[in-house]
Amino acid sequence: MEHADPVPPLAADVHRLRNYRQLSNTLTPLLVIAAALLAFRWVFPWLFSRLVFVWSADAVILLILAIPWLVVSCAFAFGKIKCPACLGGFTSGFHLFVPKACHGCGYDVTIPRKP
Repeated sequence: MEHADPVPPLAADVHRLRNYRQLSNTLTPLLVIAAALLAFRWVFPWLFSRLVFVWSADAVILLILAIPWLVVSCAFAFGKIKCPACLGGFTSGFHLFVPKACHGCGYDVTIPRKP
C-alpha cells in the first residue's frame, strides 16, 4: 500500500491564508446586504414581511461571523498572519477587503502554484 506524500508546508500555508482572507472578506458584503434590506424595509414597508426572512438569515450569519472576523482582521492588521513566501506581514494595516497579494513581496495567494 502506497502512502500519499504530505502536503508541502508552503501549500498548507497558502490554503490557510486563503481561508483567513475569505473569512475576512465576507463580512463587508453581508453588512451591505443587511443595510440594503433595512433601507428597503423603510422605503417599502409592505415588502418587509417577505424580506424579514432574508434579513434574519443575514443577521444570524453576521452574528456568527462577527467575532472570528474581528480576530482574523486584527491578525492581518497587526502582521500576525504571515505571507507564506516572504514570512512578513501579509497586509500593511487594517483593510475591509484583504488584498490578494502580499504588500511586501507581491505573492498572489489566489494563483494556483504548480509543485
